[in-house]
Formats: sequence, structure tokens, C-alpha cells
Amino acid sequence: MNIRTQLTLRYIGIVLVVLLAMYFYLATMLKDSMSTRITSELEIQAALTREFLIEKLPATDNFTYDAIDPLVDKLGKTEKARVTFIDLEGVVWGDTERDGAALRAMDNHLKRPEVQDALQFGSGIRDRYSNTTQTEFRYYAMPIYKQTSQNSEGTLIGICRVALPMEAVNTAIGNLRRMVLLASVAGLILTIVFSVFSIKIITKPIEKLTQMTQSLAAGKIDTRVPVDSKNELGQLSRNFNLMADRMQEQIDQISEEHRRLETILTDMGEGVLLVNGAFEITYANPMAISMLSLPNVYVGKALIEINRIPELQTLLQAAEQTEAVAFAEIRLGNLTEPEAEVTVVPVATGEEYVIVIHDVSKERQLERIRADFVANVSHELRTPLTTIRGYAETLLSEDATRTKSQEQFVVKILNHAARLSRLVSELLELSRLESGDVELKRTLCHLNTFHAPILDVFEPLLEESELVLKWEIPESLPEFSVDQQLFMQVLVNLIDNAIKYTPDGGTITISAEIYTSEAFEESNITSEEMIVHVQDTGIGIPMESQPRVFERFYRVDKGRAREMGGTGLGLAIAKHIVLCHNGQIWLESSLGEGSVFHVAIPL
Repeated sequence: MNIRTQLTLRYIGIVLVVLLAMYFYLATMLKDSMSTRITSELEIQAALTREFLIEKLPATDNFTYDAIDPLVDKLGKTEKARVTFIDLEGVVWGDTERDGAALRAMDNHLKRPEVQDALQFGSGIRDRYSNTTQTEFRYYAMPIYKQTSQNSEGTLIGICRVALPMEAVNTAIGNLRRMVLLASVAGLILTIVFSVFSIKIITKPIEKLTQMTQSLAAGKIDTRVPVDSKNELGQLSRNFNLMADRMQEQIDQISEEHRRLETILTDMGEGVLLVNGAFEITYANPMAISMLSLPNVYVGKALIEINRIPELQTLLQAAEQTEAVAFAEIRLGNLTEPEAEVTVVPVATGEEYVIVIHDVSKERQLERIRADFVANVSHELRTPLTTIRGYAETLLSEDATRTKSQEQFVVKILNHAARLSRLVSELLELSRLESGDVELKRTLCHLNTFHAPILDVFEPLLEESELVLKWEIPESLPEFSVDQQLFMQVLVNLIDNAIKYTPDGGTITISAEIYTSEAFEESNITSEEMIVHVQDTGIGIPMESQPRVFERFYRVDKGRAREMGGTGLGLAIAKHIVLCHNGQIWLESSLGEGSVFHVAIPL
């Protein structure tokens, strides 16, 4: 049912209810008015009849039918109503509806209600069915007093009664009701005609607006509603057009952003997939299709069915369980060089996941080539360097006659050969650590175990530089599991670096603490780490150099490093040793205020 039919039916219903209410109200009012009018006429006719009978009636002892009935019949013809005269005994002496024997046969009327009311209250009115005439009448009775010389107020001689048939009253009321009903029907018909045309005028703009909204929903964004008026419907049409304009702008903006995003995703070198909560593919850019060799129809298919890589499925499940970003470097068998960094990002509270695949095959290949090159070159350099050092030491130990300059040259050859040997050894050590070929020999030990060896190594250098080494490791700290030889190398490299960049008279402080964190809040599993701090009062490290201090061969102060004979590999070696222990290493430094290196090893 459309709005026009609904409005028409409701409008007609309201008018019909109002007309029915008016009809019943007017019918009741007309009936009451007619009844009151008839009663007034009866009162007047009864009063006139009484006056006439007072004047014309004989004395009570001279009542005869022949004397009274003609008077009554005459009054009935004049007043066009039924007139009855009743004496005090209830005998009917005259009635316009009966004559002769029928009049004499009428029953006693003394007990009639209207007669009793007239005798008691001075008047009586009743609507009653007459057995005599077999008709419903409205009766009005009044007592008749005849004046005599003995009683100035008059003597009660009988009752005069005037009656009108209710059929006439009901007919008149029925006619009035029919007139009201006809007027109501006519009004209803006019209302229907008026409502049809008026509602059509009202709903026509709404229908247009509905058609326009349907067109807009169908994708016709350029649809607009004509504004034909300034009323509320016109304002609604203007607002609709304004809404359509804004939707057009937003859709154009979204389309442009979608086009730009599609271009970026199409041209980017990483593979991007979007999967739903059931790990079914909903989108994949061309690079992802190529990397995973996706079929032509891949939307809606489970990723594990297309590419059966357990590591990728495990990564997705980790992102689902933790609702956090999951990252791993895994091998994808469909790649030419199957090494890739895969990042899974939950979107919309676990309902979708974005998978970004970055092919690192070339980077890993270059790293392997570099590591192999460094290892091979370092290995090949060991033999000639050993030979050079051996010949230089032989020349110094011989008693051959040499000039002072020749001896200095031999010493320099020996020193530089030793430096190169140390560099080669560190390069080999770093390559071994980076390749993962190091097998950790973990043992439980206390940090204070390293105090004496550290002093043996650095005590001469500390005395020469007038530096103070503060060892602030409390005995209450627990033991932890590390490869003692490798961890000793970490401490040596960090302290050696601090000595090189701390002016004479400075302080180097070694401290440690236990750090406890909630690894998994839901399972209440705690994670404990031993954090060692190596703090100095040196020159500090500039902010721009801090991210690179753990790179091989990187020096903050190149001149000072050469002067101190550093290789630039100490911090890089320390970093990889810590990583082999599943730990972390980082620094905090302010230029001119010193540096603090932190090493965290899980307990």
C-alpha cells in the first residue's frame, strides 16, 4: 500500500469518524429539541383546553355524555390532538377517539400515570402505549377547577388530557436524521474527492523524491529532484539535492583514493594479500599473485589450500591469537629464491588480516656473498700475515748489524702485521657469528665471575689512563646461563670501547639488575631478564650516529679510533653474540655527558 492510499484512507477515516460523531450528536440534539417542542405545544393546548372546559362544562351533578363529548370532539378538531376529559372517579366523559357506546365502554382512567401526576403535582406527562387506540401517545394532563360561590379558588371537577401520537414525532425525528445522514454522506463524498486531489498534490513531490532515491540507490549519482515550492517538501527536496551533491563529492574522492591505492598496490614491489577471519583470500595484488602462484580464480579460496606453507599458516594463527602484528622470515616455495619477510596485520578486530610479503632473496644472497667473501679473504690473509710476522720477528731477533732506521722499519712491519692479524681474526669471528655456525656452550654463572678476568685485561690500561672502573654487581643477583667465553668478549669489547672514548680521569661503571615483565597477560607467564649496564663519562655519541654504532667498521670519531688502534668491529661482534643468546643490546648517550650500553639476556 503506497503512501497516497494510506493518507487517503486515514483522511477519510478521520472525516468519517467526525461525521458519525456529528450525526449522532445532531440526531440526539434534534430529538431532544423536538421532544421539548412537542411538550411545550401539549402544555399550551392543555392550558387552552382546560380554560375552554372550565367555561363550558356543566356542574358536576349534570355530567352527561351528550353534553361533554361534543365539547371534547370540538376541541380535538380545533387542536388536531386527542383530547380526553376524566372526572374525579376516573370515568371518561369525552374523548376525541371514541363516541357513543365505545366511549361508555372505556375503562377507568383514574390509575393512569399522567392522571395521578396531575392530581398530585398539578400536571403529568407520559409517553405511553394506548390500548384504546393501539398507538403510542405523549399524554399531558392538567386538573380542572370550577369556580363556585362557595370556593373562590375553584372546585376540582376533573382532569383534561391532551395527547399527540408519537408516530408523528418519530416521523419528524426520522426525517431530520435522514437529512443529517444525507448531509453527512454528501460531505463524505466531497471529502473523498477533495482528499484524493489534495493528497495527490501533496504526495506527488514525495513520489518524485522516492523515484530519485531509487535512482540514487541504483547508482545514478547525477539524479536531482526538481524544487517546485518553498514549503517543507521543497526544503526536503533541496536537502536531498544537497545530500546528493555531497555524496557525489565523497564518491569521487573515494574513487580517486581507490584508483591511487590500486595503482600503488599494483606497482609496489611487495606482495599484499587480504584474507578474512577464515583465512580466505579476498584480495591480492599482482606481486602477491606472482609470488604465491595464485590461480586465476583465487577470491574466496583458503590460502592454505592454494599455498601449503605451514610457517605462513602458523604466522596467521599467531596474529589471530594475539590480535597483534606477527612477523617472520619464512621460505615460500613458489619464489625463485624462496626467502621472504612476511608481516601479518590484524584489521577490524580479527575479522580481516593484511599479509605483506617482502622478497629478501637478493638481500640474503648478497649477505651470503659478502660473508663468504670476508671469510675467504680473511682466511687467505692469515697465511701471508703469519709469514710476514714471522720474518719480522726473526729480523728483530737476529744480531745482524742494522741501522736505526732499518730497525724502526722492521718494528713498524711487525706492528701493522699484528694489527692486520687481529682484524682478520675479528672478521672471521664476526662471519662465524653472522652465519649462525656458533654453538653456545652455556653454563650457569654469576656476573661477579667476570670481575677478576676483566681487571687482569684492563688494569694496566686503566692505570695508564688514570680511569676508575667501578664494579657494582650485587651478590644477590641470581646466576644466569651464558657462554662464558663469548659473554666475556662482550664485556671486554664494551669496556674497551668505553676506555677509548673516555678522557683521562674518567669513570666506567658496571652494574646490573633483574627486569621482570608479563610476557602473556592471559596466561600470567612472566619473563625475566638480566640487564647489564656499562656506563662511561666519555665524550658521548651524537644522535645521528647512535643508530649505526653497531655496524661493522663504523666509527664515531675516526681520528681517535685510528689513534687508539681500533678495528671498528668490537660493537658489531658484541651485538651478534648477544643476539645468539636471544638477548638485546642498545645504548643511551648524550653528547659531552657519556654513554650507557645496555645488554639484556633472558634468564
